[in-house]
Amino acid sequence: MAAGIPFLRWPGAGRGRRPGTQGPSQDPEPPRAGSATAAASGLRLRRDLRSIACDPRPERPRSPFMSDSNPPKKHAETVRVSLSDLEQGAEPARRAFLTVIRGGQDLGIHAEVGDATTIGRAPEASFTLQDLGVSWEHASIRRSAGDVLTLEDVGSTNGTRVNGSALDGPHVLRDGDKIQVGESVVRFALADDMDVDFQAQIATLVGTDPLTGLESKRRFDDALDFAIKTAGHDRTPVALLMMDMDGVKQINDTHGHLFGAHVIGETGRIIALHLGQYGHAARFGGDEFSAFFPGRDKTRACKVAEHIREAVETANMIKGGIPLKPTLSIGVGVFPEDATLPVDLVARADAALYRAKNAGKNRVST
Repeated sequence: MAAGIPFLRWPGAGRGRRPGTQGPSQDPEPPRAGSATAAASGLRLRRDLRSIACDPRPERPRSPFMSDSNPPKKHAETVRVSLSDLEQGAEPARRAFLTVIRGGQDLGIHAEVGDATTIGRAPEASFTLQDLGVSWEHASIRRSAGDVLTLEDVGSTNGTRVNGSALDGPHVLRDGDKIQVGESVVRFALADDMDVDFQAQIATLVGTDPLTGLESKRRFDDALDFAIKTAGHDRTPVALLMMDMDGVKQINDTHGHLFGAHVIGETGRIIALHLGQYGHAARFGGDEFSAFFPGRDKTRACKVAEHIREAVETANMIKGGIPLKPTLSIGVGVFPEDATLPVDLVARADAALYRAKNAGKNRVST
């Protein structure tokens, strides 16, 4: 084929069946040499070649959906932004941080390292880990002259490892060191403000329900499992609440799902307010919630549940000037009185919830 001349397929080749014909799709046979059809085709071919030679860049076909009154839309203009955070200059100051990179419900949790940081299972530890393999006080990090940070094991049961090696004395921490305590792995890193913001956003995405601000269900389930294991070891109770909102379907049907989402979010915030720092809560799904309290027996748990129920009933929920009046039904179950395994405890509290619904809703049942 001559250089610079594009290959022209026989008209209709590869396009399926011929117009007006029946039967399976097939390409038409080329005309026989010397026939009138061949001569006509050759004339058309020469005309096509002359057309291409005269206009090597033929106009692109116009879309059937395009008209003079409906011109193609232009791309949105690029928005100018400030790049001051990335301007050249002095290197941004970096601070020492610990981040859990493996460890169940603690995954993604991070905290800045102070002058004296303790790692352990104790609630008052600087960096608390929900890991039964971690001692109450497991390890410490001390800052010395020249901003040197030194890690030491403080007599833990299972010991401490750094980058896979057992820690048998003080260890000067370096950026990227991986500290293993129990079944958890904590990364030590030097981070600037942008890195810190990134880690905070990741932790929020991993561990928070965006509608209510409560814990994610995965993190809640891990926390409940840990709480029951700890309670079994300490011989203390754990109270579990299963909650289901009343009236959300009617709100959705009357005003729309945005109004239903609003009351779900508000109810989640009410639950979090009444739990404070003494319990955990999560959206179980849709308009259902779960919460648990370590150290609460059934009597105390029912009192907390009643306070939550009353707070939702009397809340002044308004959206778009429209007052909304959902209520809450709650079922209560307690470890080890009602069940000794997390899954069984959830089932018992769920059964109590159904009793509350069947008894007229907007009440607490055990």
